[in-house]
Amino acid sequence: MPTALLTKDDCRGILAPILTPLRDDESLDEGAFEALAHRLFDEGQPGLYLTGGTGEAYALDDAVRAAVYVRAGRIVRERKKSEKLIAHVGGVPTRRAASLARAAAEAGCHAVAAMPPHGGKYSYEELTAYYSALGAASPLPVFVYHIPEATGYDFDRAKLSRWLELPNVMGMKFTSLDLYRMERLCALHPETVIFHGNDQVLMLGLSVGATGAIGSTYNLLGGLAIKIMHAVWRNDLASARRGQGALNHFIEGFHAHGGLRAFKALAAKRLGWKHAVSPAPGRWPAPEAVAEFEGRLEAALAVAGELPE
Repeated sequence: MPTALLTKDDCRGILAPILTPLRDDESLDEGAFEALAHRLFDEGQPGLYLTGGTGEAYALDDAVRAAVYVRAGRIVRERKKSEKLIAHVGGVPTRRAASLARAAAEAGCHAVAAMPPHGGKYSYEELTAYYSALGAASPLPVFVYHIPEATGYDFDRAKLSRWLELPNVMGMKFTSLDLYRMERLCALHPETVIFHGNDQVLMLGLSVGATGAIGSTYNLLGGLAIKIMHAVWRNDLASARRGQGALNHFIEGFHAHGGLRAFKALAAKRLGWKHAVSPAPGRWPAPEAVAEFEGRLEAALAVAGELPE
């Protein structure tokens, strides 16, 4: 397979779950995607997380998801650097996730991830079988998920730990405010990669042991997130708190002005996308709906510019 080994060091840092720019027919806008990927890499992100929730994978055809993997793999090869790609392949039935994992490997990705299927209200044992089967079928290492707000599954530390011990599982995307549980998992599995997924407590997640962080806002505020991360790592609490406050002011707007689709509309405006599409039945917000939201972005960028590297 045309992939390189993914190490824990490769996962140290801020990774945006990259937005998926779409044309009017809901096909991938390759040019817009490529420009955003280069922008995120150039600001210092060591990798990208493809077709996650922020990338609207739940509403994309598998062909579009595979097209994202192919385009991202080509970008990384052309850059000839060390950036890595993690492709979210979650879905049901299990064979669908396995097929997407093989497509990600062929495209040049370095790992895959899968949110636990939740539409069918599966039992813990059924979900464990899902991850076991995906681990066996995937040519790439697998990241499991803990995201109770989205799935309704809030498994205890012992059950999450069991997932981390499955064959071919490299780590977890932990999206929960229960940082005590995450810290205990980090301590129990020191060689495992734990990505924290709550942007609003980025500094806290990193301070209790997260290897790195994956979050929606890092598509537009990755530079700010990187400065927060560096402040945590050098024990500069004042700078970390100031940066987190600026990020959280923006996140309040994220929730107040329409969530992900408003955020994507703001990204389209800021990045000059020719097309402004979210998969049906999602509706694109009216231009006036993002005006105040954009003011919050400007405020966060101003703070980012003032923080030390």
